[in-house]
Amino acid sequence: MTALSFERVDVSIGKHKVLSDISLAFEPGELVGVMGPNGSGKTTFMRTAAGLAARASGDVSILGKPLDTWRREELGRAMAYLPQGGQAHWPLSVRSLVALGRLPYAHRFVRTSPADLAAIDRAMQACDVAHLADRPVTALSGGERARALLARALASDAKILLADEPFAQLDPSHQLHAMEVLHTAAQAGVLVIVVLHDLSIAARNCSRVVLLSDGRIGGDGKPSQVLSGEILRKTFGVDAFVGEHGGAPIIMPVKRRA
Repeated sequence: MTALSFERVDVSIGKHKVLSDISLAFEPGELVGVMGPNGSGKTTFMRTAAGLAARASGDVSILGKPLDTWRREELGRAMAYLPQGGQAHWPLSVRSLVALGRLPYAHRFVRTSPADLAAIDRAMQACDVAHLADRPVTALSGGERARALLARALASDAKILLADEPFAQLDPSHQLHAMEVLHTAAQAGVLVIVVLHDLSIAARNCSRVVLLSDGRIGGDGKPSQVLSGEILRKTFGVDAFVGEHGGAPIIMPVKRRA
C-alpha cells in the first residue's frame, strides 16, 4: 500500500501559489530527501502532507485513505511530524518531552503503558539523549534539544515520519548519527521524508530525492540522477564538484553562477 500520495496538489498563501501541480507517491521503507532553493516550497510541502496547510486543489492520501477523512488522533498514530526549528518553551524534562510522542495512544484514566515506556526508552537511546532524561529541555543546547525533539517523533512509532531540517542545529557527528537513525527507521518499513540542504548527506543516504523549484517538481528519482552537476546548476545556480571518496558520493558547491 502506498504510504503517502499527492495528486495534482496546489497550495496558495494569499495570492502567491507556493506549490503547483504536485503529483507524487511514496512507499513504505523509502528514505526521501526533499531539497530545493530557499522559498521553493519544501516546508509547505511537508505541512501539506501533515494536514497543516490548506490545499487550493488536489488530493492527499495517507495509507490509502484521503487525508481529510482521518481523525486527528488516528493521524497522530500514523504520522509523526517534526517541524523546522522546533522549540520547547516549558521546562519539561527530556523524558517528559519524548513521552509527548505517545499522546496519540493515550486513554483517559490509564497510566503510561509498558509499551509506551519501551517506545520512549528506545527513542531516547536511538537519539543519544537517554543521559539527558532528567534535564529540563530549556537547559539544553540547540543541538541537544533538536535530538530530543527527534526522539519525541520517533517515540510515536508512526508509519510515516516527516522531518523538516532536523539537522540544522547539529554538529557534523550528530548529523551523521541522526541520518543513521532515520535510515534505521526506513529499514524497519517507515516512510521517512526529510528536508535537508547537505547535498552529500542526501546523495549517500537517501534512496530517493525530490527536488522542488519554484513550487514545482524539478526532479524526482535516485540521488545520482537528481543531484547531477547540470541539475544543480539549473536549480541552485551553482557549479558543484561531484565525485566520491571511499566509494561514497561527495557533492560540493564550489562556485555561485551569476
